[in-house]
Amino acid sequence: MARVCVIGTRGVPSFVGGIETICENLYPLVVDSQKTFDVVLLSRLSPNSENKYVYKGINVIVLGAPKISGLETFIHTLYALLYARLFVHPKLVHLHGIGPGFFTPLSMLLGFKTVVTHHSPDYKRPKWRWHGKLILKLGELNTVLFASKVVCVSASVLNELNQRYPFLLSKRLVIRNAGSLSVYELDESPSDVLAELNLSPQSYFLAVGRLDQTKGFDDLIMAFLLKPDLNKKLVIVGSNYVEDSYVATLKNLASENVIFAGTRKGQALVSLYQNAALLVNPSHMEGYCLVVAEALSVGTPIIASDIAAHREFELAEQSYFPRGNIDALSRKLSVPEFSIYKSAHAESLQKENTWSSNAKKHVSLFSSLLKKSP
Repeated sequence: MARVCVIGTRGVPSFVGGIETICENLYPLVVDSQKTFDVVLLSRLSPNSENKYVYKGINVIVLGAPKISGLETFIHTLYALLYARLFVHPKLVHLHGIGPGFFTPLSMLLGFKTVVTHHSPDYKRPKWRWHGKLILKLGELNTVLFASKVVCVSASVLNELNQRYPFLLSKRLVIRNAGSLSVYELDESPSDVLAELNLSPQSYFLAVGRLDQTKGFDDLIMAFLLKPDLNKKLVIVGSNYVEDSYVATLKNLASENVIFAGTRKGQALVSLYQNAALLVNPSHMEGYCLVVAEALSVGTPIIASDIAAHREFELAEQSYFPRGNIDALSRKLSVPEFSIYKSAHAESLQKENTWSSNAKKHVSLFSSLLKKSP
């Protein structure tokens, strides 16, 4: 059985973030598939006090990292790669993100086949100063030059990458993230979360994601407040690891009809999607939008900013609004019937995009790389 070592996630399960959600859903299926791979995940955080535990067949080892703003991921990746060489002995390392991808040359030098998943060009996020952006750009370049394979989570990520680096194209492929929700993953009954938040079905707009500036939640709150006669509440599901200035700005903008619901998982999240009048995703940038995928998988009407990652879902044309245009977003919220934002075509496409199919593609990729090993 070949060992795969995963590096680049805060941890599993129940951590905030797209990479964390992907790891939580992907690797148990990789372990189960043909019993070919043993997966060891080296994380930064633990959901409890344990430093070693097994989650759905994944061996998780918590290494930790000093909480130095902007450097935590880099320090952890370096430590994790050295730890993997000394104690884990994998055949293949799977790095998540271009931050960890900075160390792709080291991973290869240590003798590992190295797959890097490119989730998004993170250096475009406004939170990074010039030196952070520079390191991330170098991480992307190292990924392109040295990785055994580069997995892009969407066609838009691949297209951007090909435009920036029109060489070594054969090393790149798209494995779209899945994002389908399972209504059988029960954490609490559907009525509990609605009752807790004092909500009734179809009485609220929903937004889901990390409370980060690129998610555009400030645009959404301002658009929502422009229409005080909507007779709806706005529920924002998500959190951040630190209560930074952006989170403070959101809470200062909000009225009593804006509910910050914190992190929700499993059936509670499914229930919030299923009972929402509308899912709104106002992001300024995405690599792949798990939130839109999740909403499609349960049939929730959707409006989303007009960016390439959202266009890949082939939503109804009327579902898109110009990125950052608060007035246009506000008008989208005030239509008499939200069913115009549903798309049977987009929902049908999403049904084919399951975590099971995603895992099969990863297993095939890992197997092909290891067959080429000397």
